[in-house]
Amino acid sequence: MSFLSLPFLILISVLLILLRFIPGGRMERIILLIASYVFYACFDIRALALLFLLSVFTWIGAKSISGMTAKKQTGAAKRLLFACITVQILVLAFFKYAGLFPMPVGLSFYMLQAISLLADTYRSEFKEVPALLDSLVYIGFFPQVVSGPIVKAKDFIPQLAVRKKLTLERLSYGVQLFALGAFLKLVMADRLAVCVDKVYDAPLAYSGLTLFLTSVAYSLQLLFDFAGYSDMAIGVAWLLGFDLGKNFNLPYMSVNPSDFWRRWHISLSTWLRDYVYIPLGGSRKGNKRTYINIFLTMIVSGLWHGSTINFLIWGAVHGLWQVIHRAFTRLLKDNKTEQGTPLLRFTRILSMILSFLMVNFLWIPFRAATLNDAGIIISRILTLKPGIGYYYVYIFIFGAVLLIVQFIAAHFNDSDDPIKPLPLDRMYGKVIFCAIIIATFMFAYFGSGAFIYSQF
Repeated sequence: MSFLSLPFLILISVLLILLRFIPGGRMERIILLIASYVFYACFDIRALALLFLLSVFTWIGAKSISGMTAKKQTGAAKRLLFACITVQILVLAFFKYAGLFPMPVGLSFYMLQAISLLADTYRSEFKEVPALLDSLVYIGFFPQVVSGPIVKAKDFIPQLAVRKKLTLERLSYGVQLFALGAFLKLVMADRLAVCVDKVYDAPLAYSGLTLFLTSVAYSLQLLFDFAGYSDMAIGVAWLLGFDLGKNFNLPYMSVNPSDFWRRWHISLSTWLRDYVYIPLGGSRKGNKRTYINIFLTMIVSGLWHGSTINFLIWGAVHGLWQVIHRAFTRLLKDNKTEQGTPLLRFTRILSMILSFLMVNFLWIPFRAATLNDAGIIISRILTLKPGIGYYYVYIFIFGAVLLIVQFIAAHFNDSDDPIKPLPLDRMYGKVIFCAIIIATFMFAYFGSGAFIYSQF
């Protein structure tokens, strides 16, 4: 069941009506769980059993860990935590790498949330272990069970007890987020996919310049596709009374690799920081150990994203980039330039361009069918090989739109996303919102497939 389908519209409408008239408490959570499982079953009813069993297994593990920590059996609790996480990773690895069965939709995402529940319980983030029903709702919450955002247990489960009722303000904000996400997906991401799919299917046929422009197109497609899904998921959750946080903040205006990962897929970045990087030792054990921890964390990110060597290399190079940048900045002496000077602005713009080019080239193995294809594309770009010229106009249009938004963010909003909710009680707010809806229906491309990140 896609967010952009009539069945989903019916599901969310019925759910909102039920939640409006049913008092809070256990019945409210049962309804949320049923809706989540109905949504997930529409993708693959067979995989629903795995989601349920994994959720129950996680809750039993969390309850056992909580009991051990209450009795000061820290060592036993830590061993059980490690064992439970190992089982979950083995399940994920089996489906991702064995190739015997299709990968269940969203497994990579709800697996991370299951691990979060275990780790947060071990860290005593809850006064008492969450109830089974709360744990089932958290791990299987339907707006983000397929493609995130990844919400930590300590951030989501307390919201179940104080779920916000739907108001006109929440309705306005949630609907606007959903509409923005639909525009990003249908109009921008799916139209760029036409060019990307065509060129990446036969990279030897196209010129180096075309391949470079297509790599930029894919960078934009990936951003608009995943940011679009995130906005829709966050919007739906907002309607239901939950805050999933922000998942993207103009990542292509980052000035270094650390800045990029603070802006791109924020929920994954913070998950990796809290449950991989910090447990490995973070930056507490000296520079060399810090560099190793950064590199290992990015290796984990690459393995999580995909099962081919392309993703391992993608994660490894991202890790090396972060290590090199961190080591280099430590070597530089403090030679600060006053804010607002031309030199500082030029340096920031140059850093932004170089950072984007690095990220852009690293998306090539992320998208290419094989490592050989990725090598062909990169070599043809760097040597400006002749070939078919294919200059897709939407690359320039959507690229210009993003540059304008980034310019506004840099000059008027402290480099943060400047797009805010429209005041729908004002005429100009209604006009702009209606224009977005009309533009979505007029310019949407309906020939593309699923959201990119739902495939991981």
